[in-house]
Amino acid sequence: FTVYCHYPVALGGEGLRMAIDNVRAQVSDAIAGGANLVILSDRYADAENAPIPALLVTAAAHLHLVREKTRTQVGLVVETGEAREVHHFCLLLGFGAGAVNPYLAFDTLHDLLRDGVLADITERKAIKSYVKAAGKGILKVMSKMGISTVASYTGAQIFEAVGLARPVVDEYFTGTASRIEGVDLEVIAAEVAARHRIAFPD
Repeated sequence: FTVYCHYPVALGGEGLRMAIDNVRAQVSDAIAGGANLVILSDRYADAENAPIPALLVTAAAHLHLVREKTRTQVGLVVETGEAREVHHFCLLLGFGAGAVNPYLAFDTLHDLLRDGVLADITERKAIKSYVKAAGKGILKVMSKMGISTVASYTGAQIFEAVGLARPVVDEYFTGTASRIEGVDLEVIAAEVAARHRIAFPD
């Protein structure tokens, strides 16, 4: 079951909050309907609807299902254009994703090959090398934390939040250590809106 994670960008923080609640409800309904794999996707954003930040919606859905005691009934796959680097993948896995599809990174490799920036390599080989490098990077981070399996790492929340307001941490990253407070949903929505304006200029 695919849940598209967008919110009306004009509504700011309140729109973001309502959209996250809607995603959580859709995931619960999907499980009740028998789904055993849920894809959280930010594809198909448009001029009115911006993607919910991938980490925010992943953690919110994961912890919602933990509270409902239905987390073990479903696998969460995150399909996002935001994930590019090893740290992004580690965060998504650490907050509940079972798998990540960084489709924009793959599309970027396709464009680099088409434009001749990358040469002497097939698209299949380029993507395979990217996935291999990301996997090795994740394993390196896990090993430094003393974690030996991805199953132990998934949803472990071993990170500390820096610069997030306490209400945001309590609601969407419950249990995560946070000693330095900062931005709330309004500011997060404003940052998303700034990027959205660049993607969809007047």
